[in-house]
Amino acid sequence: METEITGIQAMQLAREISKIPDAFFTVAFFPYSRAKGEVSKELKIKERCKFRAQLPNEQFSIDSENFFLFLDSDGEPRMCYRILIRWMGFPHDNYKLHKVNWL
Repeated sequence: METEITGIQAMQLAREISKIPDAFFTVAFFPYSRAKGEVSKELKIKERCKFRAQLPNEQFSIDSENFFLFLDSDGEPRMCYRILIRWMGFPHDNYKLHKVNWL
């Protein structure tokens, strides 16, 4: 049985879980290349992620609310377009991936 959550719920869970020292989330999304102006057809999965705030040196040409900012398992700052997130997993249900519904 597929479990679906709204995009708002997913973002809220990611923020809250990131406040807990040893808690992480998994995110699966389609990467977007700004240089090519196209979305990848290959789904990228990042595990052991933490939500992060915008870095001082990051400037966006569009509203930053369109982006999901996170640290990957190596602690590297990453970002993706929120609307391109398809699945997220959280520790409270053993990282079972939930389909993210943005509509």
